[in-house]
Amino acid sequence: MTRRRYLEDPYLDVCDAKVTAVDNGWLCLSDTIAYPGGGGQPADRLSLSAFGAERTVGDVKLDDEGNVWLLVGDDIPLGAFVTCRIDWAFRYTLMRHHALMHIVNTIAAQVYSGVQTGTQLGPERSRVDFRFPEFDRAWLPDFEAAVNDVIARDLPISSSLITEAEFRARPELIRTKNVMPPVEDGCVRVVEIHGFDAQACGGTHVHSTQEVGRAVVAGYDNKGAENKRIYWVLAD
Repeated sequence: MTRRRYLEDPYLDVCDAKVTAVDNGWLCLSDTIAYPGGGGQPADRLSLSAFGAERTVGDVKLDDEGNVWLLVGDDIPLGAFVTCRIDWAFRYTLMRHHALMHIVNTIAAQVYSGVQTGTQLGPERSRVDFRFPEFDRAWLPDFEAAVNDVIARDLPISSSLITEAEFRARPELIRTKNVMPPVEDGCVRVVEIHGFDAQACGGTHVHSTQEVGRAVVAGYDNKGAENKRIYWVLAD
């Protein structure tokens, strides 16, 4: 299994690794800092250096065994040592947006009884879909203010693993309707905003809410009688 170092330290932007498998232009590495995508967060952008040449990685994917594969090409052999470097600006912006979405969906649940039905993160704008029993566009300024109040509290954010049994006993850790987080080696990863909320999540996040910066509602769409889509941008 690839050592997924982005789970250990999402601020790590470069690492060395050994090629452990090759398959039609895809490389599997012993270690990776590349997030393969999931939970509405896009895969990282990155480059790979080997034999004195730097290559752009075309795609990243995670297989069922927990190995991360990079689409690079056929000219790097099994056993080679390589260096990977992520596009840090892209990663860090997504880390900020991902932490923001945790705050947004928690306030939606606590204040407006909203159930999250989908999320898509982007470096410029993110959107989140909710099923609300009732919601009025006029409430958006209060929603935005509540989100920024949490951000301003500078709450620490950390991750930990809990057993599958503990996870099953805590349904509040699941936020997206009909989507279950992965169970790996009998454990589920939980991301906690201390003093505010905890959610099952496998993505990358900043270490404090203050790093998110000021959040602004950038759009609102009705997607049916109860389904609403809210767009968010970071102003700082």
